[in-house]
Amino acid sequence: LLLGLAAFGRALAQPMALLNDPDTYLHIAAGQWMLAHHALPAHDPFSHTMSGAPWLAAEWLAELALAIVYRAAGWGGPIVLAAASFALAIGLATRFLLRRLPPLMAVLAAVFAIALLQPHLVARPHVLALPLLALWSGALLAARDAARSPPIWLVAAMSLWANLHASFIFGLALAAWLAVEPVLAARGCRADAARRWGWFLAAAGGAALLTPIGAAGFVQPFRLMAMPALQASFAEWRPPDFAAFPALELALLALLAIGFMTATRLAPMRLILLLGLVHMALRHVRHADLLGLVGPLALAAPLGAALAGAEGSSPVSRIACRLARPAAAPARGLAVAIGILLSLPLLREPIARADDTTTPAAALAAAARLGLSGPVFNGENFGGYLAFRGVPTFIDGRIEMYGNDFLARDVEAEQGREPALQTVLDGYGVSWTLLSPQAGAAAALDRLSGWRRVYADSVAIIHRREGALPP
Repeated sequence: LLLGLAAFGRALAQPMALLNDPDTYLHIAAGQWMLAHHALPAHDPFSHTMSGAPWLAAEWLAELALAIVYRAAGWGGPIVLAAASFALAIGLATRFLLRRLPPLMAVLAAVFAIALLQPHLVARPHVLALPLLALWSGALLAARDAARSPPIWLVAAMSLWANLHASFIFGLALAAWLAVEPVLAARGCRADAARRWGWFLAAAGGAALLTPIGAAGFVQPFRLMAMPALQASFAEWRPPDFAAFPALELALLALLAIGFMTATRLAPMRLILLLGLVHMALRHVRHADLLGLVGPLALAAPLGAALAGAEGSSPVSRIACRLARPAAAPARGLAVAIGILLSLPLLREPIARADDTTTPAAALAAAARLGLSGPVFNGENFGGYLAFRGVPTFIDGRIEMYGNDFLARDVEAEQGREPALQTVLDGYGVSWTLLSPQAGAAAALDRLSGWRRVYADSVAIIHRREGALPP
């Protein structure tokens, strides 16, 4: 409870950081479209390049939630919702850890989880799904460690998860992996173990199909990850930079220290699971979330067995043991009250979004004054804001819809490679551009015949086409 409350306060300490992502605008715009039309979109309603193309809102429930809280409380709504989801995930994970680890070790693991999740903590669907990731992983690993069948109520959690975010695929994969453990470990009753976990897997898989897009929800994540241009375009899909993300380096060093300093022994399947989580975090920095939440839960039981009796009897240990007990109802009520008090300043006072790397508000206002209209060529980081403001985008964060070839061409054009840039400008009939000052295309347009810079600030640069489109 205390760690969850601390995580909530930590998230709210820098509230605008939770909005520092262009996809937050896009998800709210999608939710607003659903509220306005009382339906889910089947075709692209936001771009001029893919207008009318098939598009399935796989994260529709999270987008609706973000739009509803935005309508109710302005920008404070998404901020508080994301912070509360983060805090609930940390609280759930810590409770599972305390069942297996000494209190101080559980707290240390939770602190590492907070540090690994922090860089990816923004008001987006993956954060709203974090409590389900913690609940699903903690309950499955607890069932496996106790040689029990997985609790059937988790099937309902899977159905909710599949409507929130595509990370439910990891949840199913984790369940399948853990189902192999009892089959391999069973002595003479493998059929029984396989049957119990098999029925659960079948039920969970069926529950994951209970979404408006059905089986397409299983396909979209793999289509996205198979795109070669993805890593060139999005920092979260690149390997981590340890200079910018020291928490991941410290976590990996802590894993090594645990291996060398304790008598912890992992079953082969559990070891492969842990190595897989490390591999995913080193391959794509966004997957450090999985290592931070699921890694400690996977390690808790064997590490707790190795540390049995090592809690000590110091005053600090005794205090930690008392604090580790499940909170009584009055304490839970007090925690909720404190959370509400922390949230009130954000919910009562309107938050005005100033210009930032995802919010070219002044530039878009200037475009309106200049009378700019027609197809725009925008940087991907501005796509969410344009969709939110009702301006048809060239590209935005729905990369699975645009496809690899379109994304690769856009990357080359934004970098200012003139053959690709000229092809994009003429091929899509672009009449004006909205790009960040760092984009190579902004400098290239200064040199390109038929284009004139008409606005610039520290966030965005606008160019306008002079004359008619070439034949």
